[in-house]
Amino acid sequence: MADSKSIAVLNLGSQRLSGAVFSRVGGDLVLKKYAIEEMSGDPTVDASRLPQIRLGVQELASKLRLKGAAVHYAVAGHTVFSRFVKLPPVQKDRVAQIVEFEAKQNVPFPINEVTWDYEIVSDGGGETEVILVAMKSETLNEINDQVAAAGMRTALVDLAPLALFNAFRHSYPDVDEPCVIIDLGARSTNMVFVEDGKFFTRNVLVGGASITAAVAKEFGIGFAEAERQKVANGFVAQGGAVMEHEDPEIAALSKVIRNAATRLHGEVMRTINFYRTQQGGAAPQRVFICGGGALLGNMALFLEEKLKLPVEILNPLRGVQLDRSVGADAASADSAFMGELVGLALRGGSCPSEVELVPDVVASARDAARRAPALVMAGLCLWAGLGAGIMYFKNTARVTQEKLAGMQQESAALTGLASQIRALDGQLAQTLALTDPLIKAVGDRSYWVRLLTEMNSRFDNDLIWLTTVELLKDGKPITPALFGQEQSSSSSKSGAAGQPVYELQLQGLYRKNEEGEQIVYRYAGALAKSGWFAADKFEEKRAEYVSAESGVEEDRYAYKFNIKLPLQQPMQFQN
Repeated sequence: MADSKSIAVLNLGSQRLSGAVFSRVGGDLVLKKYAIEEMSGDPTVDASRLPQIRLGVQELASKLRLKGAAVHYAVAGHTVFSRFVKLPPVQKDRVAQIVEFEAKQNVPFPINEVTWDYEIVSDGGGETEVILVAMKSETLNEINDQVAAAGMRTALVDLAPLALFNAFRHSYPDVDEPCVIIDLGARSTNMVFVEDGKFFTRNVLVGGASITAAVAKEFGIGFAEAERQKVANGFVAQGGAVMEHEDPEIAALSKVIRNAATRLHGEVMRTINFYRTQQGGAAPQRVFICGGGALLGNMALFLEEKLKLPVEILNPLRGVQLDRSVGADAASADSAFMGELVGLALRGGSCPSEVELVPDVVASARDAARRAPALVMAGLCLWAGLGAGIMYFKNTARVTQEKLAGMQQESAALTGLASQIRALDGQLAQTLALTDPLIKAVGDRSYWVRLLTEMNSRFDNDLIWLTTVELLKDGKPITPALFGQEQSSSSSKSGAAGQPVYELQLQGLYRKNEEGEQIVYRYAGALAKSGWFAADKFEEKRAEYVSAESGVEEDRYAYKFNIKLPLQQPMQFQN
């Protein structure tokens, strides 16, 4: 457990969870220890996010010994609605009232369903600008439950881009020119504009997962394999007359990454133009990048080439001292992930931004703490009354002893219940360990969407169309069984060791043309090579997989065809 002088912080990102313990020595911030946990799977799949956060936070709490500690943590920028609003000239004592009115007008949810806060960004020229932040209370409470389940207490909840802004101001006090910080996350990208007396943030839903998805689609591989390839061999191909990588596969990978990164550049340019035209901001003169995407090979060079501005990787540890137990080289290598952690550790002091989102359980605890003095006074008055009563009623002592004995018996009973609860907690922990198959099942829900998308992408003309897409089990369609009908008595087949064989049967029509039935064979061959089907030696066994009518009848518009391909993935189909 962290001691009372330590500052425990967590950053709950989309694909990466990080935590650290800091302390203050004089006016200096000292990093004592830190840890990073990677979450597997596609960060855009919300169904598996909370279980993964729970496991990741528990790992961080164990590694950093944070059980029982009060923590500051930041939520991802894309989970929070934020807007910069300019208020009309108003007296300071009415600012809160006007801001609440603006929140009701701007927040796209009923105001009683969100947790929100605001902060004055600038106050000059007769106009006051504030930033409004709001998050669905249900979502915030669910995330907070995962932190509490790891044995930690919530001291403060911040927004990731605002924590990053605080870290930048602390670590780069010498930067005077307008600049922009680009936090390249997995699911989205946070942009923080900083200039004298002003800041602005915006989140765009383009991140590392978009690049990984482009790689997966281009090479016909799964998301996890695409992410592994991107991290192990990926880099952004340089433009112009630059020699390609000697390995053609890596060269092709780098070009796909560059094409995907170009979309990110487009979003960055649109945000810069919005900041200049709609917010009246100055054009940035320097660019700082951080987050996982910042470490992708040549990313800084790519943005420097596109933005025509100097680009450097943000080092939030520039203004932080390292404890002797923290390796300088390791911390430097991980510094791109630690901006939010430094910003969170600065809270409680003097920070440029001090927005806070308060979960319901924290709000209740704070309200109880505010009422504590009044409750103490009420208790003292009660004891004074009891003391006066003792003077008049001698038998009060006897009654008190009897009640005390009853309370002791109740306490003993509650102690037994506490032991039972601890035993149930152990059973609950074992049950939670069994949730991985459920998480995988949720992920498999997208199986058919991705398969149908792949089938659609393999069409190269409009001369062929499908009329029936049907799943076969051991040569028989499973559709009749789903509707309580008897299956046909057609021939069946089974795989090795009696395992069922699943095939996809595609029936349809093709238009009469000079190629004839070859367009059907070409489409079937493209599907066989896609990686979704186990159609080995397709050209040799084409007649086994494909049948198509042919002819040259003048009055016939189209001919029938049938494609039957075994599925590659051993997925569980229930009928």
